[in-house]
Amino acid sequence: MEQFKTIHISIQNRKLGASIPSINLPAVTTCRANAPCRKGCYACKGTFLYSTVQKSMQNNLDIYKISPKAYFSQIQGYLQMIPFKHFRYHSSGDIVDMQYLELMVQTAKICKETKFLCFTKKYEIVNEYLTKHKLPKNLNIVFSSWGGFIPENPHNLPMTYVKFNKSELDKFIPQNAVECSGHCENCFACWNLKKKQSIYFNKH
Repeated sequence: MEQFKTIHISIQNRKLGASIPSINLPAVTTCRANAPCRKGCYACKGTFLYSTVQKSMQNNLDIYKISPKAYFSQIQGYLQMIPFKHFRYHSSGDIVDMQYLELMVQTAKICKETKFLCFTKKYEIVNEYLTKHKLPKNLNIVFSSWGGFIPENPHNLPMTYVKFNKSELDKFIPQNAVECSGHCENCFACWNLKKKQSIYFNKH
């Protein structure tokens, strides 16, 4: 397999806008095995299927597997060179393993001027980490549910829900959940969600 020396950080995502860079990994490969969103996943269609996009995401994962510290040092270097105020982990993909989460925390501590956001269904990794540690204030990890697939959330992390417009699935959305605006760069609500708060997305 051809190897690349640098990770690919995405910018000018249609939803995130030009002011929020993101790092992406292959969907499914890095996601939990029993994730109910695998079928019809938005990260498995559209522009995510372009060969260049697929190659860049796999490249990111390959670099992480070869050298986790090199992968995250490049994220740190990027944000120290261009101090963006907001950063998004994984429009596609998810937290790979415990070391990945630990290095996300370390990166947030180094890049203190940036607010980081990560949606995840790797609940167990995060819950295990939080039994002994705290997250930096500038790293917001949000548990992502899917219909009745709702995580154990003993640390009351903020959550996201999906609106299917089907009553049997939408009943799980809390009444006080905020609707996603669809325009991150003018909103930043997810970066600022507090414990026990939630937001919902229309299925796309």
